[in-house]
Amino acid sequence: MPRLLLLALVALGLAPGTFLRTPTGLRSDVAVVATVPVTNRTGISGDLTLTGAWELTSAHGWFGGFSALVAAGEGRLIAGSDRGWLLDLDLSGPAPRAVPGSFRFVGKRAGERKEVIDLESLARDQVSGTLWGGFERANLVMRWTKDGTRTLRRPPEIAKWSANSGPETLVRLADGRFVMLAEGPRRGSETVHQALLFPRDPAAHVTPLAFRFAAPADYDPVDATQAPDGRVLILLRRVRYAIPAQFDTAIAIADPREIRAGQVWQARIIQRLSGAVFGDNFEGIAFVPAPEAPARGAVWLIADDNFSLFQRNLLIRFDWGLQTSRPASPPGHQ
Repeated sequence: MPRLLLLALVALGLAPGTFLRTPTGLRSDVAVVATVPVTNRTGISGDLTLTGAWELTSAHGWFGGFSALVAAGEGRLIAGSDRGWLLDLDLSGPAPRAVPGSFRFVGKRAGERKEVIDLESLARDQVSGTLWGGFERANLVMRWTKDGTRTLRRPPEIAKWSANSGPETLVRLADGRFVMLAEGPRRGSETVHQALLFPRDPAAHVTPLAFRFAAPADYDPVDATQAPDGRVLILLRRVRYAIPAQFDTAIAIADPREIRAGQVWQARIIQRLSGAVFGDNFEGIAFVPAPEAPARGAVWLIADDNFSLFQRNLLIRFDWGLQTSRPASPPGHQ
C-alpha cells in the first residue's frame, strides 16, 4: 500500500497543472518570455561538451510543458508543448531568445468539446518549411504547411498504441523518410518499443515499415534528431519515483541504415544527465548545424516543466564537434 500511494502521488505530481500552476488568463494573451542563465554544471557525463544552459520563464497562463523541439533553419528552433503551443527561439545571439509574439496555439478542435492538443514530437522539412507533429492520446499526426493548411491523420499502425505512450518521437531523415518511436515499451517487455519507418509523409496514406527499438532498462525514447553524418540522436528518459519525481536523461545514437523490418534497432548511449539541476524532465532534442561548418554544430535539449512548481523549462546546449562526428553517409543512405 505505501508503494501504491507513492506512485499515485508521483503521478499526480507529473500531471499538468498540478501543485498550484493552473493556467489563467486568455490564450490570446501575448507571452513575454525571459531567458535566465543557469550556471550549475553538475550531473553531466559523456562525449558531449555542455556550452550553455538557460531557464525559460513567462507569466502567460499556458506557457510551459515543452515536449518537442526541432531545428527551423537560419539559426532557430521551434519548441512544442503538450498543451498544443509552439514557440520560436532565435539562436543568433550569445544566448537563445524567444521570438516576440511567436508563442501560438496550434491545437485543433475535434468535436464539440474536444481538442487535439497533446503535442509530443515535431519534425520539419528544412527546404519547404513543412512541419509535422505527433500527438498522444488521439495518436495522430498533424502536418502544417507554410500557407497555413493543416492535415490530420491517424495512421492505422499507431491507432492502438497506448494513449499516454504513443508517437512521442518523430524525426524526418535527410532522405525524406520518417522514424516514429512509441514511448511506452511493448506489452510484456521493459526494453523493446514499437517503431515505424515511413517512406515519406506520415500524414499521407503510406504504409510504414514496422520494426522495434531497444532502449536500456527503464528508459523510454521521448524525441530524436538527425546528426549531419546521418546517424540519429535519440533522447531517452526514465523516472525515479519520489516526491518530487526525479528524472535521468540519456542521449543515444543509432544508424538508420541498420533498420530492418521486424528486427530490433540498437542504440548506444553517448551522454547522460542526472541529478542536481539536470534531474529534470527533458523531452525535446534538436541538432542545429554551425553555419560555417555544417558537419559541426550544437545539440539542444528542452525540458517539460509539467506545469509543476517542482520543475522548470530548461533549454541546454551541447557542442557537436569532431570528437563525435564521422564521415557523412553516402548519398541516398541517410
